[in-house]
Amino acid sequence: MVTISVDDQIEVGKEIVSMMNEIDPQGEHRAFSNMREALKFLKEKHTDVVWLDVEMPGKSGLEFSLDIKKVSGNTNIVFVTGHEEFAYQSFQLHPSGFVLKPVTKEALQRELDNLRFRVEKETTGLLRVQCFGNFEVFDKTGQPVKFQRKKSKELFAYMIDRRGALCSANELCGALFEDREQDRSLKSQIRVFLLKLREDMAKVGAEEVLVKGWNANGVDCSKIDCDYFDYLNGDSYAINNFQGEYMTQYSWAEMTLGELTMKPESFYF
Repeated sequence: MVTISVDDQIEVGKEIVSMMNEIDPQGEHRAFSNMREALKFLKEKHTDVVWLDVEMPGKSGLEFSLDIKKVSGNTNIVFVTGHEEFAYQSFQLHPSGFVLKPVTKEALQRELDNLRFRVEKETTGLLRVQCFGNFEVFDKTGQPVKFQRKKSKELFAYMIDRRGALCSANELCGALFEDREQDRSLKSQIRVFLLKLREDMAKVGAEEVLVKGWNANGVDCSKIDCDYFDYLNGDSYAINNFQGEYMTQYSWAEMTLGELTMKPESFYF
């Protein structure tokens, strides 16, 4: 995440940066006391959040927020001030949030948990998998992965749902063909779908996400960025992003959906 603080009192900005470094140690957080320099930074680099002081000499933070929106419309603006009476004025400008001074780490975290515009996480895995809503898979460049067979995609979805547990051929047959008898022909089809899935993963440089055991197959969760995994790990953004839909195209996913709609803390890893 990239955030900046804009405050004519540079010590306040540095304090916010210090707190953000604790909240998001992998991110980039900077403080500016000069609006011109801050705007130059915003033009040159995508910024996720601006912590913007309302009361500044010359141009107010409320006025400067209009400049920010012109150059970076998807940047979250959170107004920072010591006076509650500015809250109404600031909300007329539709910011992401509002923080009262003295700023606390808890207040910053609260606003980060409820940002207006989504903060895209840096992809560190070989794939990015979306489970909330429709099930979709993206490669490291953000392009959708093309599957040769629809059943290969569903098979991969089921293994994602199992979160790294190895799945036997019988289990995969039961999930993908619940109304059919599990005979040799059906298991042969599963082997074909697995083969095609491995080819699909190899084409996008992600074959390592597939794990094979004795007559069983699964995925290596550590090599996958996934909203479902993040949710179970207690990631606040993933929890807020869950809108009651999970792998909507697959009927067998309804059991997991039922678990997700219960209290999240019951299912964290």
